[in-house]
Amino acid sequence: MKITPRCPACLINRACLEAEMVTSDRETVYRAVEEALKIVSRRFPERGINAVIATEMHRKVYEVIGCEDPYAEVKRKANEIAMKYLPEVKAVVEKGSDRFKASVLASIIGNTFDYGVMGHEVREDFMEFFLNSFKKGLRIDDTPEIKELCGGRVVYLTDNAGEIVLDTLLMKEIKKLCERLTLVVRGKPILSDATVEDAKLCGADRIADELLTNGKGAIGIIVEELPEETKDRIDSADVIVAKGMANYECLSDSEYRNVAFLLTAKCRPVAEDVGVNVGDMVAMLRH
Repeated sequence: MKITPRCPACLINRACLEAEMVTSDRETVYRAVEEALKIVSRRFPERGINAVIATEMHRKVYEVIGCEDPYAEVKRKANEIAMKYLPEVKAVVEKGSDRFKASVLASIIGNTFDYGVMGHEVREDFMEFFLNSFKKGLRIDDTPEIKELCGGRVVYLTDNAGEIVLDTLLMKEIKKLCERLTLVVRGKPILSDATVEDAKLCGADRIADELLTNGKGAIGIIVEELPEETKDRIDSADVIVAKGMANYECLSDSEYRNVAFLLTAKCRPVAEDVGVNVGDMVAMLRH
């Protein structure tokens, strides 16, 4: 998915907010936004992938503000909330007649643990929000086809901290079916995305057959940055389970044979590209 005219405003807003998260020095905040503007204005005319442009921008902002992980406390809180409610979420999933579909839905509701989208807020009353969202269900539901493909080699691309805790429910269902389950997290901190530490905290590393990274910590998947082993696993996968909007932006126009996009459409550009409304949840298979 290419960058749209609405994307730059969100990117610059995020650059400002994350600078203000770690410093009260106004000059530093000005410089962070200034560098972000330079990158966005240079890359926008190329009309490339939004997540790739965002990755370059955020890396530069982190350099300016002198912080490798401005979202550390945010991620800690997200993991804490998700782990607190995991037993209740698990009970809801286990009540359903189709546990695979229920766990898919739970993992997509977990995709709302996203602190990087302008206009989107993470709800504090999580369990009430979860139950209402669970009743609402999926706007696009390709779970039967996705489940069938999970009998082979599965690569699971994670998204946010907090979200990865609920991903463990779906991972366990996939593990019952698959030949091999490869979990891929960010190689370095960026936004509120899950890293190796988050995977180990919730035990996701013990469910998967292997835990790999996307290399330098890109937002989503930048093929040129992938470690060789990660690239090999993605290339040879029978299905790629891609969580969240950044992975959608990076892979929606790719040539990978089976990609299952599990996400909540939290902004208008992604919602329009998918063909749903903002707030809709989708489990969409693209061949």
